[in-house]
Amino acid sequence: MPVAKFLMYLITFQMVRKLPYEKQFTFYPFRGLRPNYEANIEVSVSEDSFSVEFQTLSYTVIRKSLTRDGFNPNGETCFYLLVKTRSNSSTGYVFAVNANNIQLDGLIHSYDNIITSWDEVWSSKVDVNEGSWSCRINIPLKVFREKFDSLYIYFSWTVFTPNGVEIVSSYSLPEGYSRFDLRFADFSVPAPKKGSDRLLSFTPYFAVIRENSMTTKVGAELKLLKGDVILQSTINPERYSIEADIDQFNLKRRRSLRLEEKRPFFTEGLDLWKMPFEAFYTRSIGDFIGGFKLGLNKNILRFQGLVLYEDTLLTNYNNSHLLTASVVSFRPSKAFENRLFFVTKGDTIGAGINTNFFLPYGFKAKAQFTKSRGSDLYIELKRFSKTGFWISAGAERLDADFALPTACISYFENTISYWIFSGVTKTFERKYLTETSFSFGYTYSNFLNGVPFERFGNLYATVYPVNSVEFTFGIEPMRTMYEGEYYNNINYVLSTAFGVSKPSTVYLEYIWGENYGNKLSFVNLCGNFSIGGKLYCEGGAGFVREGDSDDQRIYLKGAYSPIKRLYLRFFAQRSSLSDKTDFNLMFQYEFFAGSNIFVVVNRTVKGEEVSSPLMLKVAYEVRF
Repeated sequence: MPVAKFLMYLITFQMVRKLPYEKQFTFYPFRGLRPNYEANIEVSVSEDSFSVEFQTLSYTVIRKSLTRDGFNPNGETCFYLLVKTRSNSSTGYVFAVNANNIQLDGLIHSYDNIITSWDEVWSSKVDVNEGSWSCRINIPLKVFREKFDSLYIYFSWTVFTPNGVEIVSSYSLPEGYSRFDLRFADFSVPAPKKGSDRLLSFTPYFAVIRENSMTTKVGAELKLLKGDVILQSTINPERYSIEADIDQFNLKRRRSLRLEEKRPFFTEGLDLWKMPFEAFYTRSIGDFIGGFKLGLNKNILRFQGLVLYEDTLLTNYNNSHLLTASVVSFRPSKAFENRLFFVTKGDTIGAGINTNFFLPYGFKAKAQFTKSRGSDLYIELKRFSKTGFWISAGAERLDADFALPTACISYFENTISYWIFSGVTKTFERKYLTETSFSFGYTYSNFLNGVPFERFGNLYATVYPVNSVEFTFGIEPMRTMYEGEYYNNINYVLSTAFGVSKPSTVYLEYIWGENYGNKLSFVNLCGNFSIGGKLYCEGGAGFVREGDSDDQRIYLKGAYSPIKRLYLRFFAQRSSLSDKTDFNLMFQYEFFAGSNIFVVVNRTVKGEEVSSPLMLKVAYEVRF
């Protein structure tokens, strides 16, 4: 009897609800304007409700309802929230609002089955003015009429012309081309008990691992939430389930034939810092023994900080195992935001300041300065207008001795660069040839001693013969220095994307030209599909020939959830460039909220080396 009472005590503590929390991030809603086009999202969750604030620039005249009490979701501009209470569930809820602040809500039974006659009570506010579109939605948690532990919120933004022709929909750049992709972006967070602003959770785990021999591993996570403060710590985290997570892989980047490294999971929140390079490039952090993270979300002030002790060193700057990093974000008004960050690793110290101005008439200005041994200065001015015209210009100066231990800089140091990019998009209110766009850009770079480094230009034209089909042609000339010698490169790009059905898209890209004295030919074919909201698959193949060398890649990844709480994720790829064959398989069963059983298989073949770890893991979360 005491054992039964103790088990019932543990189970009772799993039945808790939401906590006060906030999260802010950037979302790229439009395929037609490339990744330059941004929207800002802020999500706030309290004990009895959650709210989402959406703000974006509107580059075309949007269609309002013909009457103040009408809403046609298939024929006018609207912002959608798609909410689920289970991460891999095919069912959920939809909330939408149009430019006249007219609401629509409904129940999602599958990707292709949405019933819009739910008629719940929630509030919204919409503001449409010159060059911008913003709305705020507040939804009481009681409308869900079910017990749940986490919210998973997905965003969709759809634009129509005044005559009702759809010109663009919610495409998740750079992740892909799915038209109605519930997997785009999620927000999930555990909750304190009702009537309390505190949550203390303890999640120990036990794992049995078979690799070269049979071993066991024990670790734990501790989380404390008190009002606006979140403190998390982890001890001896296992990496096998992280490596098997298909969301760690993005293989759609142009000419990306190499499998990217896996990301640590404990650095979430440091994405508040956005730079032209990645100040917190998580793949630069090795496996770590333990660490703790502190978060503060207080009205206009946000803070994220962490301390990690690394077991595996990946950086070349020093041999220190201790890493500290922090980000502070201060936004006193919607027109101004200031961010600071600080990093230490051994004797290397880095810090930076980033200031953003959100100006009238669609202008956005950014200025940032980073210091870590050397320094980096970056300024940028952008504008989008409702007429379809956009422009972006800026400059950057990067010292040769710049050395930030957590950063990844994909371009040359010791340079100063100036650039301008511009374009225009026109829509047509007809059934065919619904949209065309044209863009160009030029970058001028010198070494700091004045020696020319690079001249790079691009020219792109895109047409949409029908709503679900896109054709793009581009030219990219470049003159650049490599190992003391100048090369004249030129690439031609031809790509197309077309929707086979609402949740399924195929993408084809072909690049040819000359690259550093060698003939270049690259082709990439990829696509995705979904069946009934339970099975999602994505795959592709790429081939590149440069001079006398050939490289290929083929991959397949997906997820399957036959029943609630049971999930299967899989990933397989073969790349000749990295000389690796990977096969990752992860079964997950959530027997209580936050408590899971995992079975993980990670097989990697690199040359003659074969690694095939198998792990069984049980993690049980207790909340107080």
